[in-house]
Amino acid sequence: MSCELGEDDDRPCPRDENQCVTKGNPLHWGNPCLTYTVQVDGSPKYNLDADEVKAFVAQAFDSWKSVHCPGGGSPRFEVQFEGYVSCNRREAICDGANKNDNVIMFHDGNWPYRSDKIGVTTPTGGKESGLVVDADVEIDSQFYSFKSNSDGTMSTSLLYVLTHELGHFLGLAHSPVNGAVMSTGYQSLPFSRNLISPDDAAAICAAYPPGPALSCGLPNGPAYDQCQIPIGEKPPCQLASVTQDGGCGCRLAPNPRARPALSVAALGVLFMALGARRAGKKRKRAA
Repeated sequence: MSCELGEDDDRPCPRDENQCVTKGNPLHWGNPCLTYTVQVDGSPKYNLDADEVKAFVAQAFDSWKSVHCPGGGSPRFEVQFEGYVSCNRREAICDGANKNDNVIMFHDGNWPYRSDKIGVTTPTGGKESGLVVDADVEIDSQFYSFKSNSDGTMSTSLLYVLTHELGHFLGLAHSPVNGAVMSTGYQSLPFSRNLISPDDAAAICAAYPPGPALSCGLPNGPAYDQCQIPIGEKPPCQLASVTQDGGCGCRLAPNPRARPALSVAALGVLFMALGARRAGKKRKRAA
């Protein structure tokens, strides 16, 4: 929820029993036709080049896209690869989504967050409107091993990590349900080709309800290869990670005539909360 953008200890957002934020507008992309880029260095530490990273990312997105929704159909969104970029840090321009690249990158050293964070996904958006204009995914290859084992698996499953973080990219928050790839304990799950649990499927289908096929066309232009904000220059908005109870403090002017349509690409907390209420009677809500 938009309340989380810029949240701090002095101004905490109200939460329900499942730690779902109950204040603000749902974070949402303005268009379900999404794009991403891959940082060109990959992870030299683990001999992962950018092409291999791209393949893992595509597989993780496909895990979400191929979900069979209750009642039929699949989540209605599309994700296209926009290119490789040299910029190796998160940044965002608040003018709009067309001014940004959504970058997936590794940090083999100088990990900028706590050492227990295996990945951080940072959406940037309007604190009042909830409109997301950028989301960057950073993977901690400094404190976690992605070394290939003799059986072809990895010490830490990169596919699991990317599926979890790209769930945040798509708007899903952490789930309180054990066994969900969006749970905080997903790293301890046994390896399976079927990563998406029923709880995860319910969440992504609520965020992107099935509908007519999308006609997304090609990306509007090439990716921004270089970092757009020079080191040392104050960014146009303050960034923090939604998955660490923070967000972007910039304020985008909402459309005065219409509120964002949840069915377009509503992100996160609201749908997880709906899932929790629905499941709570038998028994949900951007690392």
